[in-house]
Amino acid sequence: MKKGILIETDNVTRLRAAVKQAEDTERGRPGMVAVWGEAGAGKTIAAHSLYAQRGGVFLRAMEGMSQHAFLQELCWEVKGTRPHGSHRCRADILRALEEDPATVYVDEADRLDLRRLEDLRDIHDITGCPVVLIGEQHLPGKLAERTRIDDRIPEEYRVPFSGITPRDVSLFALEAAEIVLTPGAAGLIHKQAKGNFRRIHNLMLSVESAARAHDTTEVDEALVRAAMPAARSSASRAPRRGQHA
Repeated sequence: MKKGILIETDNVTRLRAAVKQAEDTERGRPGMVAVWGEAGAGKTIAAHSLYAQRGGVFLRAMEGMSQHAFLQELCWEVKGTRPHGSHRCRADILRALEEDPATVYVDEADRLDLRRLEDLRDIHDITGCPVVLIGEQHLPGKLAERTRIDDRIPEEYRVPFSGITPRDVSLFALEAAEIVLTPGAAGLIHKQAKGNFRRIHNLMLSVESAARAHDTTEVDEALVRAAMPAARSSASRAPRRGQHA
């Protein structure tokens, strides 16, 4: 299956519009962007795809990062250096972004201490560069704890990632695996994965293998059921001919 495939779901369209508007210094609206949803909703792949297409800086936050560690890693992503000392890191980041503005994407932002989010607010305020915060469901609550951060995120820059649709499943299968799903097959995959993109991706790996084994690019509901891990597990546990159950 092809890697890095991004389908234009409603989630992706809203994120793309928010980032584009935040980056438009002439007609857009300055602000920070917040993206949140359950694990596996497709937030990271969507944000990273935009970063790859539009440029910028992409950083994955780590649990318990100190100010120095955080600013040092951000400085590395911005200009390829890791200065000693928080003050020097911050000064270098600000100077680099003022000279060459770029959107800053921070994945796993919900894992950051509020003080690190304040560091990002300072960077946004001083340089005018958009900051895109990506996290799980409790990110909005965390941001709301600091009004001066929350107020910098306009309503149109708040992008909750909801589950994708059966139509999105069909489109993903076609683009990532060149497989045509019947409506019933797409609906079954969607139901089994509960609309979660990561689980859909994992199921599609099994479906693609089954389709290749049957030398077909058209997949119906029966083949999806046969490809599901639970179905294969049950088949492997079934007694063979001549064996007692």
